[in-house]
Amino acid sequence: MNKLSLIALSASLTAALAVASFAADAATLRTDGTIDGDTVHLGDLFDDVGDKAGQPVGRAPAPGRRATYDAGFLVRLASYHQLDWRPASQFDRVVVTRGSTIVDAERVRDAVAQELAGRSEADRLDVDLDNKLLELHLPSGQAATLKLESVTYDQIQGRFSAVVVAPAEGPEQGRTAISGRAAAIVEVPVLTRRIKPGEVITASDIGYTEVRMNRIGAELLRDADELVGQTPRRQIAANTPVRARDLQQPQVVAKGALVTMVLQHKSMTLTAQGKALEGGADGAVIRVVNTMSNRTVEAVVVGPNQVSVARPGATVLN
Repeated sequence: MNKLSLIALSASLTAALAVASFAADAATLRTDGTIDGDTVHLGDLFDDVGDKAGQPVGRAPAPGRRATYDAGFLVRLASYHQLDWRPASQFDRVVVTRGSTIVDAERVRDAVAQELAGRSEADRLDVDLDNKLLELHLPSGQAATLKLESVTYDQIQGRFSAVVVAPAEGPEQGRTAISGRAAAIVEVPVLTRRIKPGEVITASDIGYTEVRMNRIGAELLRDADELVGQTPRRQIAANTPVRARDLQQPQVVAKGALVTMVLQHKSMTLTAQGKALEGGADGAVIRVVNTMSNRTVEAVVVGPNQVSVARPGATVLN
């Protein structure tokens, strides 16, 4: 082989090795990715960088946040680390998101409800945050815990405010002020079926529903025992909270009914027939007219169609 041929072969081999070396060292821009640590490395931005992948290039964004690296920064970075990479266009970029553990709005609402439970007479609290999209991001692997500070609660207005600190223990990673509504919820008895006047309410007729405490009012009944044995003054629909004025004792004497008038005096018992001028429950005082003498007296209802006249001098209502 002559000298010229040797020179050509050497050039060809050199070119081939250069091409092979170029292909081996060519880096590839990564797509958007997520990292967990507090440092961004070269391998988070480029693939095929070999043992250079672990080289730090900057601080990672805060947990849950993103950092964008544009084409200009990437070119300078590739040049500094001697990477064989060029942008395809000025719009090339990499977006790196820092992974996180999320303390969400639901967890915060639960903490507020638990904190305020001891400050209210409610059976439970319906908590609603003003910022319904609230999120606190903690480093990945950190327990999603929180604590509340500077809590205030106005039961009349149903408003609260507080400061959320996360996590509950250890170095503070996040802090934010919150506010919202905390409606006091109580259970009240209701009728499970429609009941008409004259029907006596039994325990099997009673269920429960939840209402806001500020809508109860002074007359709304909260104890089921206050309903049992009563009868509606007017028809009451099912699943409707009941007020005290909606109920009365069942009438055992109807208006216009013939009744037995009983007068107990010492060892003597006298009876007479009367007519009730008004209805009444057990123990009620009603007016009764004696059908024989046509005198009207006050009498106490003592049983079905039976009344007791207190004494011979009972009040006459002519």
